[in-house]
Amino acid sequence: MTENNQLPKLLGRQTIYESEYLNLHLDRVRQPNGFVIERFHFVEYPRPAVGVVVEDEQGRVVMVRVPRYTINTCTWSIPAGGVDEGEEVFVSAHREVREETGFESREHRLAYSYYPQDGSSNKLFHIVFCKAGEQTGAYDPNEISEVSWFSLSEIEGMIDRHEIEDGLGLTALLLWLRKG
Repeated sequence: MTENNQLPKLLGRQTIYESEYLNLHLDRVRQPNGFVIERFHFVEYPRPAVGVVVEDEQGRVVMVRVPRYTINTCTWSIPAGGVDEGEEVFVSAHREVREETGFESREHRLAYSYYPQDGSSNKLFHIVFCKAGEQTGAYDPNEISEVSWFSLSEIEGMIDRHEIEDGLGLTALLLWLRKG
């Protein structure tokens, strides 16, 4: 199998919308075979996101119930959020766990990084596994409705019942279940 090193080329760009969270561009792109896409919609995210699977001494995982305006639900997921400019992934992971659960975290390790919508966006997700530390505060009630610990079998049941709807959280939990 030979690797094709030819990449698409940006020929022109019209920026439709810009903010600190995302930018929307209408690009003109030439594919490696010469075909030109006249109106390629590209959602650009200036910074990646991190999702954190935090495990306690009993092997349970902390989850947060998050109200989601975009899909009109309030469902369980893992602590997650944006990586601030200039911030390292493990620092972001620690900060997000503290802000969303009130717990400290330690022994962070990068489990996986991926692009969930690489056909239309450059959004990069990092999944971090870590151990729970002590509870030093409370969760942010402006972002989170509830915090609770779940066993492996409870998480498997939630997945079986399609109760985990967040792609970052689902991917992270499936990778966590896979590890053993």
